[in-house]
Amino acid sequence: MADIWDAKTYAKFLDLRTKPARDLLFAIPDSLEPKEVCDLGCGPGNSTILLKERWPHARVVGLDSSGDMLAEAAKNYPQLEFRAGDLAQFNPAQKIDCIFANAALQWVGQHDVLLPKLLSHLNPCGVLAVQIPNNFHCSSHQVTVDLLERHTKWRPLLQSLRYGRLDRPFYDVSWYYDVLTEAKATHIQIWETEYIQEVGDHQGIFNWVQGTGLRPILTQMNEADQQEFEKAYVEAVTTAYPTQKNGKVLLPFRRLFMIAMKG
Repeated sequence: MADIWDAKTYAKFLDLRTKPARDLLFAIPDSLEPKEVCDLGCGPGNSTILLKERWPHARVVGLDSSGDMLAEAAKNYPQLEFRAGDLAQFNPAQKIDCIFANAALQWVGQHDVLLPKLLSHLNPCGVLAVQIPNNFHCSSHQVTVDLLERHTKWRPLLQSLRYGRLDRPFYDVSWYYDVLTEAKATHIQIWETEYIQEVGDHQGIFNWVQGTGLRPILTQMNEADQQEFEKAYVEAVTTAYPTQKNGKVLLPFRRLFMIAMKG
């Protein structure tokens, strides 16, 4: 599969993308003193360095499927260890004390199979920490569905999305709780946070989504279609997100967090 990621585009909002990783890491109990830590879907290493700072004596490995992201991670943090790998096929040779997956698991399906599998790779009392975006029902993403449905030439790209037309959150808290308890996980924490992100204008909303959710779409378009899509997208979100008195635009971003210990 072609590498759809562009580390420079992703990095435009790196501080905002890193804040949920900090919040997820902060919620891991202080009692955990891991020796082996894996950062699944590590991207440019902005979450991996947080793990190393939290546990300086642990072996921390960042894993990602994108060569562009791994190259950026290695450049930014040459002191850390990064490897290429598909998180859906993650199968370490030895047990791990902490598996950290920040904004990564939304790219793969069958979470009812994936989460128990990840738990199985942990040592006893090891911790699985997950954060996934849960705003696919919001205008920032549903505008994409609208545009692809309305334009015949773009309609085939709908199959590239992991979500369709939604009027409620894609991921359900209670469903994940059942998956984790059935997998014999303990000390489960599940919560949602809606971050209110300030962007300079409505173009800023496109610039944000361009670095993540729109990657499967834009990488299949030629330059002319990309420009046409960008213009239509910005026009559409302008009606969905009002401009504040100071000229800024507020972009709500809902995220789902889960922490579970292997029993």
